[in-house]
Amino acid sequence: MSSHDSNARLVDLILAGLSRADELGRARVPLKLYRPEEQEELLTLLHAYLWDTAAPYDDEWHRSPGNIMTLWAELLEIGKETRHRLIPLRTDLVKVLTQRGLGYRTHPRSVPVLVREYSGPIETPVHPGDPRATSSTIAVGAWGAGYGDAATNRKVELAAEAVVQRHYEAAGWTVTRVALLKCGWDLAAARDSEERHLEVKGVSSSMPSILLTRNELRSAETDPDWLLAVVTNTLTDPTLLEFDRESVTAAADPTVYRVNLAQ
Repeated sequence: MSSHDSNARLVDLILAGLSRADELGRARVPLKLYRPEEQEELLTLLHAYLWDTAAPYDDEWHRSPGNIMTLWAELLEIGKETRHRLIPLRTDLVKVLTQRGLGYRTHPRSVPVLVREYSGPIETPVHPGDPRATSSTIAVGAWGAGYGDAATNRKVELAAEAVVQRHYEAAGWTVTRVALLKCGWDLAAARDSEERHLEVKGVSSSMPSILLTRNELRSAETDPDWLLAVVTNTLTDPTLLEFDRESVTAAADPTVYRVNLAQ
């Protein structure tokens, strides 16, 4: 099946799931809404996409080039509301990939995901302790939120801020650290009449996958000067990536909820 035919079939299947959810009065689309043969077809199409379009990772694995939902959104020309409806479908498919030893999530969220080329039944899934995984611990503190322990996160975040500040100052910007003001960004940058509110995130891996606090996401949604600066491989080979607020808010998925039962 050609790439065009595969994409067309994927669109048909996703639209069918949305239609069934509507008929049942359901807001979201889980994998269980599909017949077993359709589930297998969806899994095959997802695996083919992740493998065929990914950049090499090592001898056995490829890595997703980005959010799976991005492909779906482009193919279906859908907005944020419909994307949210499809989150369970994406999550369920990646879960099955992982259970079959064909995929491996690099953290608890659905993407990014590493994929193994399919060459017949694989009885041994990836071991949960595989070093390619990052920490599944979510730490939240005054500095923000991230995966891993708070001390390491703090070290990474400060190093990332230094990278971003040097980058902007070298380009003629005046940079002020405002993280302690809890305004929804870490650095304020000004140059002539321009202003940027930079939310800085550092990650130890090469994957630009981060956590935002509710305050940070609110700023992304409302502040036209807000910009996300992600520094990958922060402590080894730092690389600065920037994302506009529309891209960030579109890709944001709920991950954890604080439940305060104190009276």
